[in-house]
Amino acid sequence: MQRSSKELDYVLVPLGLAIMVSYHLWLLLRIRRRPATTVIGINAINRRIWVRHIMEEASGKHAVLAVQTMRNSIMASTVLASVAITLSSLVAALMASGVAHGIFSSNSGDQGAIVVGAGGETALSVKFFAILVCFLVAFLLNVQSIRYYSHTGILVNVPLHAHNAARNRRRSPGLAVDYVTATLNRGSYFWSLGVRAFYFSCPVFLWLFGPIPMFATCVAMVCVLYFLDVYTEWEKTEEEDELNGGDGDGDGDVCHEQHKTAAGAGAGRVAPQQDLMRKPKQQLDYVLVPLGLAIMVSYHLWLLHRIRRRPATTVIGINAINRRIWVRHIMEEASGKHAVLAVQTMRNSIMASTVLASVAITLSSLVAALMASGVAHGIFSSSSSNSGDVVVGATGETALSVKFFAILVCFLVAFLLNVQSIRYYSHTGFLVNVPLHAHRRRPGLAVDYVMATLNRGSYFWSLGVRAFYFSCPVFLWLFGPIPMFAACLAMVCALYFLDVYTEWDKPDDDEEDNLNGDPTKCHE
Repeated sequence: MQRSSKELDYVLVPLGLAIMVSYHLWLLLRIRRRPATTVIGINAINRRIWVRHIMEEASGKHAVLAVQTMRNSIMASTVLASVAITLSSLVAALMASGVAHGIFSSNSGDQGAIVVGAGGETALSVKFFAILVCFLVAFLLNVQSIRYYSHTGILVNVPLHAHNAARNRRRSPGLAVDYVTATLNRGSYFWSLGVRAFYFSCPVFLWLFGPIPMFATCVAMVCVLYFLDVYTEWEKTEEEDELNGGDGDGDGDVCHEQHKTAAGAGAGRVAPQQDLMRKPKQQLDYVLVPLGLAIMVSYHLWLLHRIRRRPATTVIGINAINRRIWVRHIMEEASGKHAVLAVQTMRNSIMASTVLASVAITLSSLVAALMASGVAHGIFSSSSSNSGDVVVGATGETALSVKFFAILVCFLVAFLLNVQSIRYYSHTGFLVNVPLHAHRRRPGLAVDYVMATLNRGSYFWSLGVRAFYFSCPVFLWLFGPIPMFAACLAMVCALYFLDVYTEWDKPDDDEEDNLNGDPTKCHE
């Protein structure tokens, strides 16, 4: 049994990594061959148009707009670089202290009840080293992104006529535009790779709990990334041909010890009468916890159904309608007088997502530190003499580890969702200021794509907030299933009041039909 448990690591972990790597190799091939069918390729096309639009304006009226846009991108990269190096330091500290080894290694008494797979000291060191590598790579990639964004802020404001006056008169202005475009695209590609390094860190982190969660996360992440990376509605334009023809930088044995119940004088000894009383208390967890989660999930499924069918009766749907109008208003203004307004608006959204992402990863680190130190286990577990007075429900080591793991998952999901939100808001800052006349074939398709990008950023931000909502009843689960169930009921009632708005006059049928008909615009 122990040997087969170890063999899971030798099978599922390489298979999960192979799935992730194969998907990204396929995505790279698709970006190089058919860039207009991928989000990364479409954004590269629009950045090329944006750079040309900025540099060909002889009066320089778009100079401040360009600098503000690059500042937003630098801020997004700076946040991710700071988070990456902070997490690297935390992982290195955990490796050096050896505290986490006592929780996840085979020397831990309850490790076999939590982790299915290799749990020796060597295996755990490999897992922590893999997590550390992911965060260090993410840091280095985001630093490279900051480098190129910094250069672009100066290069994009160099007037084209200055290249004609340079000593080397054979240098054409078009070559300068190509160079600035390549610099900006390289910064964006490094930023995208940095975000992907964070994606890789999620299944590698769950590898601490065994190869099965790691493999399941790899499969789920590839499915989600395919939905986010592929966009087939963008028609092939002449700009794609230019992109294809231009620069090619697209881019030992496990032993389960018996839990020691006494340290002296029968302190941890459980009387038979107390053991009989504990069984009905533990059964509360099996009833109230799934029921509370089912209520929360059912409410959000109902809300999703209502957003898709009747968006004008929900706050999320109404906001999506207004974002559609806002994007069209910004992009159809030929003079570009609303460009700085759009960039400043995107900066506010990026700052909101940045705050939530920072809070989420800080709380994740705190929960992980509590799990590693074992301090909280002494308070809430059955080993504590006062736990029965505070907690009604399961209070064993395994149950408490499951509770902490659920809290940790909520905060990690909130972090990843807010990182996705930052990603889309950052792209929108460029896309919304690309002039419509530059899209020669279907300008309306460009507006639809920008609206879909902005709405996706907003939906990921909303989902990140919902992950924080889910963490509240899960946290109260530490005090028993009754507070957790009560929190679920109270939260559903409060969310219904906040999510539903029936007084909004129904907009034009064409606009609402378009919103209802496109699942990428009204899917939370």
